[in-house]
Amino acid sequence: MAHIVVYLQRTARGLHPGSLVSLSMARDIANARGCSVLSVCLGDAGAFDDRVIVQGSSAGADQIVFLGPAGIQKLFNRLMPRHVFAPYTREAGSVLAQAGIGPMVGRWVSGPVADPSAVEAAVGVVAGALPWVQAPLQIEPEYEADVTQVELDDWLVKAVESATSITTTVEQPSIMYVANEELDDETKKAASSIGAYPVEANKLDFAKLDSATLLWFDAKGEGLPTTLFERGPGVRVILLTGERDISGPMDASWGMADFVLSGPWAETVTKFNGQAWKTMFA
Repeated sequence: MAHIVVYLQRTARGLHPGSLVSLSMARDIANARGCSVLSVCLGDAGAFDDRVIVQGSSAGADQIVFLGPAGIQKLFNRLMPRHVFAPYTREAGSVLAQAGIGPMVGRWVSGPVADPSAVEAAVGVVAGALPWVQAPLQIEPEYEADVTQVELDDWLVKAVESATSITTTVEQPSIMYVANEELDDETKKAASSIGAYPVEANKLDFAKLDSATLLWFDAKGEGLPTTLFERGPGVRVILLTGERDISGPMDASWGMADFVLSGPWAETVTKFNGQAWKTMFA
C-alpha cells in the first residue's frame, strides 16, 4: 500500500494547525487514491502527548509513530511515501531536510484540494482553515527504539511535568490584536466580542510573551516581522489578510503564523465565537 506521511509538530497549545490541516488534506487524498496516512512525531513527551494522539487520530491519521531522527530517516527510506506533508515552519523543514526530504513547496490550504493529482510530493502547509476531517476513532500510537534519543525543548520538558500534575489548571490565554492601519468599527466590535484588545507591535517584547493568541491584521500586505521567531511556545499567531487575493509565491513570513485567513475581517473574526474556533484559542 502507498503511504502519505504527515509530520506532527507539537506546540504548547496542541498540534500545530499546519499539521492538522496536513492530516485533513492527506486523508482526502488517501481516500481518493487508496493510501495510508502515517503521521510521525519526534521524541516522547509522556502524558503531554495524549493531546497529540487525540488530535492526530481525529484529524485523519491511520497510524501515529513517535521516533527519533534516525528512525524518521529509516522510515522514509523504507516506505518511500507518495507525499510528505508538514507545517510550513522552520522546525518541520529542518526535520525533513535531515531525513533527505525536500525542499518543501509552500502551499496555503483553505479547504479540500480540488485536484489531488496536482499536489506536490513534499508540501509545507500554511493553514488557511480549520481541519475539516473528523475521524471517530482514537488510534494506539507506536514508539520506535530511538525515541529516547531526542532532546526535548525546555518548554516541552515543563509541559510534560505539568501534564502529570493533578494540581495544574489551564486558563485560556489572552487574545490581543495588532493592526498596521486603523480598523473599521465592525472589525473592532467583532474583536471585542471575543475579548481581544489592541496592542502596538513595536511595544511588544515577543521574547517575554509566553502565552497568548495574537491576531495580526495585515492591511498593507507586509507579512509578519522576523521578531515573531522570538515568541514563546504558547503564542498562537493568526494572520488576517483581508480581502486581498492570495496567489503567486508563498510569503516566507507566513511560516511564523499558525493560521493565515483570508476574507472580510469583521466576518472572519466573528466566526471565532464558534465552538470549533474556541478550541483553537484554548
